[in-house]
Amino acid sequence: MKKTWGLLLVAVALVMGSCTKENDEPAPAPTFEWTTDITTDGPVFVVPDTKVEMAYAAEHVQTVTVEALPSGWSVSVDQNARKIELSATADATTNATLKLTVAGAGEQTLSQSVKLYCLNNFDNPAGVFVLNEGNMTTENGSLTWISPEGYVLADAYKAVNGTELGNVAQDMAFYGGKIYIISQNGNKNPNGTVFENDGMLVVADAHTLKRTAAFTNDDLEGLDWPTHIAVLDEQHLYIRDNAGIYRFDPTTKALTFVSGSDGAPKSRFVTMDGKAYTFKSGYFSKLLELSTESDAVKSISFPYSVPCMINRVLGIQGADDGRMWVMTSTSTTVGSGQIAIGKFNLTDCTMIQRRIGVEPGVGSSGEAFAAYGNNLYYADGVTLYCLPFDESEDLKADSGLEAEQWLVDLSGLDKNAGIRYNGLGVHPRSGRVYINTIKSYALFGQNQIWGFDFDTSAEAPAVKYENYTHFPAGFYFPVGRQ
Repeated sequence: MKKTWGLLLVAVALVMGSCTKENDEPAPAPTFEWTTDITTDGPVFVVPDTKVEMAYAAEHVQTVTVEALPSGWSVSVDQNARKIELSATADATTNATLKLTVAGAGEQTLSQSVKLYCLNNFDNPAGVFVLNEGNMTTENGSLTWISPEGYVLADAYKAVNGTELGNVAQDMAFYGGKIYIISQNGNKNPNGTVFENDGMLVVADAHTLKRTAAFTNDDLEGLDWPTHIAVLDEQHLYIRDNAGIYRFDPTTKALTFVSGSDGAPKSRFVTMDGKAYTFKSGYFSKLLELSTESDAVKSISFPYSVPCMINRVLGIQGADDGRMWVMTSTSTTVGSGQIAIGKFNLTDCTMIQRRIGVEPGVGSSGEAFAAYGNNLYYADGVTLYCLPFDESEDLKADSGLEAEQWLVDLSGLDKNAGIRYNGLGVHPRSGRVYINTIKSYALFGQNQIWGFDFDTSAEAPAVKYENYTHFPAGFYFPVGRQ
């Protein structure tokens, strides 16, 4: 839980001197307190080449000294101004500790340590991003970052750049050492409210998170509420909006509609093997493949004869072996309403299906489920499930109903976990499953980021962070599915 020292008094005389004469009053002990808020459960974050001032109040103090910091760090004490100034270079040691000693009269001293963290590495594969939409009527999007050590920075993009993402940030993609972030409204929402931000499409360096390019609503004129993005190379950015999919070339600022993409769903792209994929849902459901070879989609139809009829596609995910996970439903108007997860071979168009017992909520981000190996995670409300997918040819589709595992009801762990907001995420290296919840739409400021290691425990999260998100669009990882 987030706490602050605020004006916490840390006047503790560790050593009381005996230098006063008999019958004299002892010298008063030194006191020291930070007047700059410092968290007790995390470090002071320092942007490279940016000076940070930490102010303090002190009494009965003769000297304030600090130990030397690791390579790349600089620190100085200004006793007259009662502040400590520090900075770090881009190649500084990421973690450091400020060790401070306050000396009073005689041998009276007290000491304190403060953790420091240089924001010079955002592409560590152990990190986690949470993209936040922000409130459509009042605020811009933001990018929460969870460091490999588990520290949380509420808006890493703003901390590094001093500016903000567009209103209602929706999706992000990684390519070529860069991060591409698309927002629905850019700098103007449908009500006509103008926001001060970096626009509809922002490009940032994946290592430093520093903005390298930004495109305004005017640059992307013609897009109607863009929601998702995929990047195949520097000239092939694919943006989904209410009409379909457009290819955007940042070098010419040209928008080209991709033929055959009409009505593309509000769902994340899957990018693998140099191509991007989305889908068409309905009685003739199929995958849509995008490549740099053409400004038209290639349709890949699902098999007509499968154990669980496909009348609707809920979502897709890339599988580790190059196949595609596909979550489908049979419409109750024509069948039994069966929900299934299939593993689809893009080469020979064969599919193995396993039924599940619940219809997962998809959310506005279009994330119906998350995959780690052959484990598929999904949720009905704030209740989480897992299907260990068995590909054995001896099993029938209904075997999934027996294999399906109930994992946890988050509302039973926290009464403020009232609504799961958007999809799940699974860290591609650790297998940790992440979930966002909020208390309610009106009380979205009360929120939780959960991280579960289900192989270890389903009864308690491995990590839990509270009150950082603002309508989270989803989880993103520096490695794994892009």
